[in-house]
Amino acid sequence: MKATKLPFIGAILVLFCMTGLVFTVHTVQAAREIQLYAGSSLDDNLSAFKGKSVTVTLSSGKQMTGFVKDVKNGLLHLERLSLKDYYDALIRTDHISAIEARVRQE
Repeated sequence: MKATKLPFIGAILVLFCMTGLVFTVHTVQAAREIQLYAGSSLDDNLSAFKGKSVTVTLSSGKQMTGFVKDVKNGLLHLERLSLKDYYDALIRTDHISAIEARVRQE
């Protein structure tokens, strides 16, 4: 009886270890994907946040928060603006003075 339980317990332990490894790899990859790099251009930094929420501060001091849809030709397309249902914005990247984004979990 004990001999038949041992392989079963071993298989369960292997599954738990593999599950932990998968979650660890996923967490590390997610942390790598969303970073701000001072050595990159503003456009490249914004492109890294495609599909993610960012807050941009404009030269005028106004802040806009939304999800990065695309960055091309010196323009940032922010969609689903916060506090404005059904609105998007097209912003010239040369008018952006700062980017704020969540780059890590707790």
